[in-house]
Amino acid sequence: MRKNFLMALLAAVLLTGCQTASDSTSQNIALRDNRTSSETGQKENAGANTVVVDNRVQAASASNAAVSDEEFDKIGYLYENSIGDSLYFYIVSSHADVPVSIDGNATAYDAGGNVVGAATGSIEVLGPDESSLIVFYFDSVEGIDRVDCSLSYDTDTYYTPVLANLSLEQTINDNNLTVVATNQGDVNAQFVEAYALFFDAGGNIVSYNSAYLTDGDSEIKPGASLSAQLDAYESFDHVECFLTGRSDGEASVTSGAVSDSDFAVKEYSYENSIGDSMYFLVITNNSAETVGIDINMTAYDAGGNVIGADSSSIDVLGPDEQSIASFYFNAVTGIDHVDYSMGYDDDPYYDAVLSELDIVQNINDRNVVVSVTNNGGEAAQFVEAYALFFDAGGNIVYYESAYVTDGDSEIKPGATISKQLDAYQDFDTAECYFTGRAGGF
Repeated sequence: MRKNFLMALLAAVLLTGCQTASDSTSQNIALRDNRTSSETGQKENAGANTVVVDNRVQAASASNAAVSDEEFDKIGYLYENSIGDSLYFYIVSSHADVPVSIDGNATAYDAGGNVVGAATGSIEVLGPDESSLIVFYFDSVEGIDRVDCSLSYDTDTYYTPVLANLSLEQTINDNNLTVVATNQGDVNAQFVEAYALFFDAGGNIVSYNSAYLTDGDSEIKPGASLSAQLDAYESFDHVECFLTGRSDGEASVTSGAVSDSDFAVKEYSYENSIGDSMYFLVITNNSAETVGIDINMTAYDAGGNVIGADSSSIDVLGPDEQSIASFYFNAVTGIDHVDYSMGYDDDPYYDAVLSELDIVQNINDRNVVVSVTNNGGEAAQFVEAYALFFDAGGNIVYYESAYVTDGDSEIKPGATISKQLDAYQDFDTAECYFTGRAGGF
């Protein structure tokens, strides 16, 4: 009898069925029309590719008795990309009183009721009143008519919920959604990822993008803000943004070995002929420390509106060394100014190498030729030269970059390697900057 009872308990799972919008009941439609996203404060958009979820309550297993399926709202969006794959974005909002981890299984059917795909996904932790998403990916599957999903919940979570601690500022531009996330809590927010779903006027997804909002430690530390640009590659009517993330419950403490005042920074901007913009930061280390540097940058127009964002890094920079970080703003023009924040790692994984390089530059009418000799005892790895070409007014008219390395991506001790960097515009002056590292093995 006890064996049968335990088997019955184990067989009880939390299942949620998913239907296409055309099969939705009036109860589901009412639920859809009144549901809001906690990140955006906007109503969920239902269209031809929207799958609305009913609120059937299944018996909970003994290990998950603390929550029931009716404590979670769900809605799904189906998207088929241009290479014949399908994605199902499944938004889950919690009204439970406790944090949960969620595992999901999705089965895809064609119009004839045939199973054409299956996928799994999860949410590592979801706290009370938080919303997040599971992305189910159906490789090489087209023509999905409906998706059935099952979710199981576990209240014995390994991670601490953190999404409720994040404030999210969103700026919708012609070609992107730029977001700025601020950690208003007292613990690290880890592996925070933003998903932008771009819809047409009928509620169909026409494009999507995702990006991590993290520093060099894969975190947003308490009080910090980080930005990301999420590009749309199709015209869109509106956009919804959702976050994933977790915390280990700890708060990182910076060493304080260096600060912004220990570094000299020169800024250069460049807008190319196809409507993209670039920004370059040339950074000189005036401290006695060898550091790695992570940089997050937000771009603004003359009206103070956020129009783009990007992140970059310098693997390692030793005392008195100078290097360059580049930022790319896809389909963004008219940048008036930027804000950026720099984070420092005073125990970098790599060794500094730039001070060991002897660099000779020959500036010609149409190019710059650089010759780099490694005078150090370690191989210089992934040495890259950036040539910035300026007009008489000090504006960048072109730039070129190239690795100055052998077949092993190195300049070995004592070796010299040369590289030509071409300018395809008339220029008045040119400046070259380098990145590189050593060790790390």
